[in-house]
Amino acid sequence: MFELFTSWKYIFSPQKKTIILKIFFVGLLILITGLVLFFQNMKSLQFTGVILFSIGCTVSFVSLLLRYFSVFTTISIGSVFLGTTVITLVWSVSSGFQKDFKEKILGVNGHILIMTRSQPFVDYKRPLEIARKNPRVMEAGPFNLNELIAVKGKNHSGVLIKGIKPDISKKILDLPKHLIQGKITDLNKNSDFNPDNAPPPVDDSEETADDPQTAETQINPCGKKDTKWPGLILGKGLAQKLGVKKGDFLTVFSPTSTYYSHLEINQATQLNKIDFCITGIFYVGFEEYDEKLAYAHIDVTQLFNPKTQDGRKTIFGLEMRLHDMDSAPIAAAQIKQKLETAGYNLRVVTWGELNPQVFQNLQFHKTVIWILLFFLITVAAFGMLSALYMLVLDKRKEISIMKSMGATDFSVAVIFVLSGSLIGAIGLLVGDLLGFVLSLMLKIYSFPLDSEVYIISSLPVSIKGENFLMISLVTISLCIMATVLPAFKAAKTKPVYGLMKNRE
Repeated sequence: MFELFTSWKYIFSPQKKTIILKIFFVGLLILITGLVLFFQNMKSLQFTGVILFSIGCTVSFVSLLLRYFSVFTTISIGSVFLGTTVITLVWSVSSGFQKDFKEKILGVNGHILIMTRSQPFVDYKRPLEIARKNPRVMEAGPFNLNELIAVKGKNHSGVLIKGIKPDISKKILDLPKHLIQGKITDLNKNSDFNPDNAPPPVDDSEETADDPQTAETQINPCGKKDTKWPGLILGKGLAQKLGVKKGDFLTVFSPTSTYYSHLEINQATQLNKIDFCITGIFYVGFEEYDEKLAYAHIDVTQLFNPKTQDGRKTIFGLEMRLHDMDSAPIAAAQIKQKLETAGYNLRVVTWGELNPQVFQNLQFHKTVIWILLFFLITVAAFGMLSALYMLVLDKRKEISIMKSMGATDFSVAVIFVLSGSLIGAIGLLVGDLLGFVLSLMLKIYSFPLDSEVYIISSLPVSIKGENFLMISLVTISLCIMATVLPAFKAAKTKPVYGLMKNRE
């Protein structure tokens, strides 16, 4: 307790300069102005409010430090404060970006996929059961992938149609929350589509589209309640490219069956086209998906799949969603072991293996942030080291007197370690608080971004307690390490130094 009291007395140095008080009130006025602007409805004023609020907080806090501490101590606390504020804000934005990016990439795919190596995937019920029994798996289900061509009048585009079971896939994919029109369960309608019982195709050729009289005579079967055509959900970009909207129809062709050429299937695809009714539009904000991807019921897409020699239907694979996507490597290893034990030679692929470059870049960004954190706090720690070193030189006489009265080297060293810890703790607490408030303001403000450039439409912010805890632990550890040299210098001060100073 004596060491703590002494350390506080050493760094506490109140000053009664009126200019400091005036600066404090100026900063407080800027802070309040920023808050008032932030709570306006205009985006431009809100952003100005965030800037003014951060400036006001910094000016007010620094003026308070100058009021109660020396200039050297103020610089040390201010360094830790600014470093902590910046890194917590950057970390919150980076974590939010990584989280949103993962959700967009993985929202249309499962966290783990199970596929065959060379043979067609026919008997999937047992592997599906094994996957679902894994405690890390939330839900699992079959899916299809078919590379096809979508045609509407003069417009055409390559399309990757993913066949799903809507009732199961809504628990695996984030498709329902990305839908801007329609519902995922709309795909259940006419899922038992039979090409033999389908209505005659509408003449949607280029010649017909150019003839207004012929076009007027065409009837859209999708507008009828008893239509036999299956449903299709398109990406927003693909719908714009084809010039269609919800309620329209289009034709999907299967030009070849080369997509399954790696499988040992001798029988070719029997069906080469299906007319679909557009039952929904989704928007992910990722161009690769919005302009190329579509969803249909898996039973319908199986009509495009080749069959085995004995006439059995095939699927592309199984996909599953985990309770924690970051546990994918562990879950994949467990599932693969279970499958091999059951006699299945299947590929088990995680989301990281499907998108290696993308997620390696995300990991690289996180590493860079940790390096920035280290250097920012190291700079602040050097400022603290210099301030403590000056404090040791200034208090050498007092140190000598304490040691002559019986204080040990260890006790003196503890005093200066606690002094540095107090400096770091003050800067850390205020920096964490301001970083949290600014992160919260940016999250509420939702800074707009160009989705075509940044993939996401607004600046994402993720505020997690564990992130603040990690930053705090690293910061306080570096601050304590910075006190070692000054504390060692103070502990080695000889009592005779103070007596010689008194005689002078």
